Amino acid sequence: MDLSQLADSLDDYSTFGGNIGTALQEIPNLLKSIIEFFQDFGGNTDETSGYFDALSS
Repeated sequence: MDLSQLADSLDDYSTFGGNIGTALQEIPNLLKSIIEFFQDFGGNTDETSGYFDALSS
């Protein structure tokens, strides 16, 4: 195997590792935002209903 091909493969692997690491670090923030959305789901639906009623009148 040519050393330049090996170097290219290692560069690709390190780029992938950096990207997947960033993505995995953001999972807790994503889950927190999803949970917060559903905790306030009742308030969101009430507010949407109010706007819809105002729009249709």
